[in-house]
Amino acid sequence: METESHTTPVQTAYLQAHRTAPKQFFSLLAVRWLVFVFGLMIMSYGIVAVVKANLGASPWDVLHLGISWNTGLSFGRVQQLVGVAILASAGLLLKKWPSLGAVANMLLVGEFCDLILRFHLVPEYESVYARIGLFTAGILIWGFGTGVYIQSNLGAGPRDWLMLALHQKTGWAIRWVRTFLEVSAVGLGIWLGGPFAWGTVAFSLTIGHATEYGLRLAKKWLGRYTERGDVA
Repeated sequence: METESHTTPVQTAYLQAHRTAPKQFFSLLAVRWLVFVFGLMIMSYGIVAVVKANLGASPWDVLHLGISWNTGLSFGRVQQLVGVAILASAGLLLKKWPSLGAVANMLLVGEFCDLILRFHLVPEYESVYARIGLFTAGILIWGFGTGVYIQSNLGAGPRDWLMLALHQKTGWAIRWVRTFLEVSAVGLGIWLGGPFAWGTVAFSLTIGHATEYGLRLAKKWLGRYTERGDVA
Protein backbone atom coordinates (compact mmCIF):
# COMPACT_ATOMS: atom_id res chain seq x y z
CA MET A 1 0.00 0.00 0.00
CA GLU A 2 1.48 3.32 -1.03
CA THR A 3 1.78 6.13 1.46
CA GLU A 4 0.41 9.40 0.25
CA SER A 5 2.96 12.20 0.31
CA HIS A 6 1.93 15.39 2.11
CA THR A 7 5.03 17.37 1.04
CA THR A 8 4.07 20.72 -0.41
CA PRO A 9 5.76 22.14 -3.54
CA VAL A 10 7.57 24.71 -1.38
CA GLN A 11 8.92 22.01 0.94
CA THR A 12 10.02 19.93 -2.04
CA ALA A 13 11.90 22.87 -3.54
CA TYR A 14 13.55 23.55 -0.16
CA LEU A 15 14.75 19.95 0.18
CA GLN A 16 16.08 19.88 -3.38
CA ALA A 17 17.97 23.14 -2.83
CA HIS A 18 19.66 21.79 0.29
CA ARG A 19 20.58 18.52 -1.42
CA THR A 20 22.28 20.39 -4.28
CA ALA A 21 23.89 23.10 -2.09
CA PRO A 22 27.03 21.07 -1.17
CA LYS A 23 27.61 20.19 -4.82
CA GLN A 24 27.27 23.84 -5.83
CA PHE A 25 29.62 24.90 -3.03
CA PHE A 26 32.38 22.49 -3.97
CA SER A 27 31.96 23.24 -7.68
CA LEU A 28 32.31 26.94 -6.96
CA LEU A 29 35.33 26.36 -4.73
CA ALA A 30 37.06 24.20 -7.35
CA VAL A 31 36.48 26.80 -10.05
CA ARG A 32 37.78 29.57 -7.80
CA TRP A 33 40.98 27.63 -7.07
CA LEU A 34 41.52 26.98 -10.77
CA VAL A 35 41.08 30.69 -11.52
CA PHE A 36 43.34 31.58 -8.58
CA VAL A 37 46.20 29.35 -9.74
CA PHE A 38 45.78 30.39 -13.37
CA GLY A 39 45.92 34.06 -12.35
CA LEU A 40 49.09 33.52 -10.33
CA MET A 41 50.70 31.75 -13.30
CA ILE A 42 49.90 34.70 -15.57
CA MET A 43 51.08 37.21 -12.97
CA SER A 44 54.34 35.30 -12.47
CA TYR A 45 55.04 35.43 -16.19
CA GLY A 46 54.56 39.20 -16.07
CA ILE A 47 56.91 39.47 -13.09
CA VAL A 48 59.67 37.60 -14.92
CA ALA A 49 59.09 39.59 -18.12
CA VAL A 50 59.61 42.86 -16.24
CA VAL A 51 62.78 41.49 -14.65
CA LYS A 52 64.11 40.12 -17.97
CA ALA A 53 63.56 43.47 -19.69
CA ASN A 54 66.44 44.71 -17.52
CA LEU A 55 65.11 48.26 -17.32
CA GLY A 56 64.53 48.30 -13.57
CA ALA A 57 62.49 45.83 -11.53
CA SER A 58 59.38 46.53 -9.48
CA PRO A 59 60.07 47.97 -6.00
CA TRP A 60 59.65 44.62 -4.21
CA ASP A 61 61.64 42.78 -6.86
CA VAL A 62 64.50 45.25 -6.44
CA LEU A 63 64.60 43.89 -2.89
CA HIS A 64 64.12 40.26 -3.92
CA LEU A 65 66.87 40.38 -6.53
CA GLY A 66 69.19 42.26 -4.17
CA ILE A 67 68.81 39.48 -1.61
CA SER A 68 69.13 36.80 -4.32
CA TRP A 69 72.37 38.24 -5.67
CA ASN A 70 73.85 38.50 -2.17
CA THR A 71 72.82 35.06 -0.95
CA GLY A 72 72.86 32.86 -4.04
CA LEU A 73 69.25 31.83 -3.43
CA SER A 74 66.93 31.68 -6.44
CA PHE A 75 64.65 34.61 -7.21
CA GLY A 76 61.54 32.55 -6.42
CA ARG A 77 62.94 31.18 -3.17
CA VAL A 78 63.70 34.71 -1.97
CA GLN A 79 60.15 35.77 -2.86
CA GLN A 80 58.86 32.94 -0.68
CA LEU A 81 61.13 33.73 2.28
CA VAL A 82 60.26 37.43 2.19
CA GLY A 83 56.61 36.40 1.91
CA VAL A 84 56.93 34.26 5.05
CA ALA A 85 58.37 37.23 6.96
CA ILE A 86 55.57 39.47 5.67
CA LEU A 87 52.82 37.00 6.58
CA ALA A 88 54.32 36.49 10.04
CA SER A 89 54.49 40.26 10.63
CA ALA A 90 50.92 40.81 9.45
CA GLY A 91 49.69 37.86 11.50
CA LEU A 92 51.30 39.24 14.67
CA LEU A 93 49.82 42.68 14.05
CA LEU A 94 46.32 41.32 13.41
CA LYS A 95 46.65 38.45 15.91
CA LYS A 96 45.25 35.90 13.47
CA TRP A 97 46.45 33.29 11.02
CA PRO A 98 46.79 34.22 7.34
CA SER A 99 44.23 32.89 4.91
CA LEU A 100 44.98 29.79 2.85
CA GLY A 101 44.87 31.99 -0.24
CA ALA A 102 47.61 34.27 1.13
CA VAL A 103 49.86 31.28 1.93
CA ALA A 104 49.20 29.70 -1.47
CA ASN A 105 49.95 33.02 -3.16
CA MET A 106 53.29 33.25 -1.37
CA LEU A 107 54.32 29.70 -2.24
CA LEU A 108 53.05 29.44 -5.82
CA VAL A 109 54.34 32.75 -7.20
CA GLY A 110 57.87 31.87 -6.12
CA GLU A 111 57.63 28.41 -7.66
CA PHE A 112 56.13 29.69 -10.91
CA CYS A 113 58.79 32.40 -11.27
CA ASP A 114 61.59 29.89 -10.75
CA LEU A 115 60.05 27.49 -13.30
CA ILE A 116 59.66 30.26 -15.87
CA LEU A 117 63.30 31.27 -15.36
CA ARG A 118 64.59 27.68 -15.35
CA PHE A 119 62.94 26.79 -18.66
CA HIS A 120 63.67 30.19 -20.27
CA LEU A 121 60.02 30.82 -21.08
CA VAL A 122 60.56 34.58 -21.30
CA PRO A 123 62.82 35.72 -24.16
CA GLU A 124 65.86 37.93 -23.61
CA TYR A 125 66.63 40.85 -25.92
CA GLU A 126 69.65 43.06 -26.51
CA SER A 127 67.81 45.84 -28.36
CA VAL A 128 66.55 48.56 -26.04
CA TYR A 129 63.35 48.87 -28.10
CA ALA A 130 62.64 45.16 -27.75
CA ARG A 131 63.31 45.39 -24.02
CA ILE A 132 60.90 48.31 -23.70
CA GLY A 133 58.32 46.20 -25.52
CA LEU A 134 58.96 43.27 -23.17
CA PHE A 135 58.74 45.58 -20.16
CA THR A 136 55.42 47.02 -21.35
CA ALA A 137 54.02 43.57 -22.09
CA GLY A 138 55.18 42.40 -18.66
CA ILE A 139 53.27 45.16 -16.89
CA LEU A 140 50.10 44.40 -18.87
CA ILE A 141 50.40 40.65 -18.24
CA TRP A 142 51.14 41.26 -14.55
CA GLY A 143 48.08 43.50 -14.22
CA PHE A 144 45.83 41.01 -15.99
CA GLY A 145 47.10 38.10 -13.89
CA THR A 146 46.51 40.10 -10.72
CA GLY A 147 42.97 40.82 -11.84
CA VAL A 148 42.35 37.12 -12.53
CA TYR A 149 43.64 35.89 -9.17
CA ILE A 150 41.71 38.59 -7.29
CA GLN A 151 38.56 37.56 -9.16
CA SER A 152 38.82 34.14 -7.49
CA ASN A 153 37.90 35.77 -4.14
CA LEU A 154 40.34 33.58 -2.21
CA GLY A 155 42.13 36.34 -0.33
CA ALA A 156 44.83 38.96 -0.74
CA GLY A 157 48.53 38.28 -1.23
CA PRO A 158 51.10 38.69 1.59
CA ARG A 159 52.02 42.30 0.80
CA ASP A 160 48.41 43.42 0.55
CA TRP A 161 47.67 41.64 3.83
CA LEU A 162 50.55 43.49 5.54
CA MET A 163 49.29 46.76 4.04
CA LEU A 164 45.84 46.18 5.53
CA ALA A 165 47.34 45.15 8.90
CA LEU A 166 49.43 48.34 9.13
CA HIS A 167 46.43 50.40 8.04
CA GLN A 168 44.33 48.96 10.88
CA LYS A 169 47.08 49.35 13.49
CA THR A 170 48.32 52.84 12.58
CA GLY A 171 45.19 54.45 11.19
CA TRP A 172 47.18 55.71 8.21
CA ALA A 173 45.41 55.94 4.88
CA ILE A 174 45.95 52.96 2.60
CA ARG A 175 47.81 55.10 0.04
CA TRP A 176 50.38 56.21 2.65
CA VAL A 177 50.85 52.71 4.06
CA ARG A 178 51.39 51.37 0.54
CA THR A 179 53.84 54.17 -0.24
CA PHE A 180 55.75 53.49 2.98
CA LEU A 181 56.05 49.77 2.18
CA GLU A 182 57.10 50.34 -1.44
CA VAL A 183 59.70 52.99 -0.52
CA SER A 184 61.06 50.81 2.30
CA ALA A 185 61.35 47.78 0.01
CA VAL A 186 63.05 49.64 -2.83
CA GLY A 187 65.37 51.50 -0.42
CA LEU A 188 66.59 48.26 1.15
CA GLY A 189 66.82 46.69 -2.32
CA ILE A 190 69.02 49.53 -3.61
CA TRP A 191 71.26 49.18 -0.54
CA LEU A 192 71.65 45.47 -1.41
CA GLY A 193 72.51 46.29 -5.02
CA GLY A 194 69.14 45.41 -6.56
CA PRO A 195 68.27 46.56 -10.12
CA PHE A 196 66.76 49.99 -9.54
CA ALA A 197 66.37 52.11 -12.69
CA TRP A 198 63.84 54.30 -14.48
CA GLY A 199 61.73 51.21 -15.12
CA THR A 200 61.12 50.92 -11.37
CA VAL A 201 59.51 54.36 -11.37
CA ALA A 202 57.58 53.61 -14.58
CA PHE A 203 56.30 50.38 -13.05
CA SER A 204 55.10 52.16 -9.91
CA LEU A 205 53.20 54.71 -11.99
CA THR A 206 51.54 52.23 -14.35
CA ILE A 207 50.90 48.95 -12.52
CA GLY A 208 47.78 50.33 -10.84
CA HIS A 209 46.23 51.15 -14.21
CA ALA A 210 47.17 47.75 -15.63
CA THR A 211 45.68 46.01 -12.60
CA GLU A 212 42.44 47.98 -12.83
CA TYR A 213 42.12 46.99 -16.48
CA GLY A 214 42.92 43.39 -15.56
CA LEU A 215 40.21 43.41 -12.91
CA ARG A 216 37.63 44.62 -15.41
CA LEU A 217 38.56 41.95 -17.95
CA ALA A 218 38.65 39.21 -15.33
CA LYS A 219 35.20 40.15 -14.03
CA LYS A 220 33.79 40.30 -17.55
CA TRP A 221 35.26 36.94 -18.62
CA LEU A 222 35.29 34.98 -15.36
CA GLY A 223 32.82 36.64 -13.02
CA ARG A 224 29.93 34.34 -13.90
CA TYR A 225 32.07 31.33 -12.96
CA THR A 226 33.52 32.63 -9.68
CA GLU A 227 30.69 34.60 -8.10
CA ARG A 228 28.41 32.80 -5.67
CA GLY A 229 25.30 31.32 -7.15
CA ASP A 230 26.58 31.20 -10.73
CA VAL A 231 28.25 27.79 -10.64
CA ALA A 232 25.95 24.79 -10.77
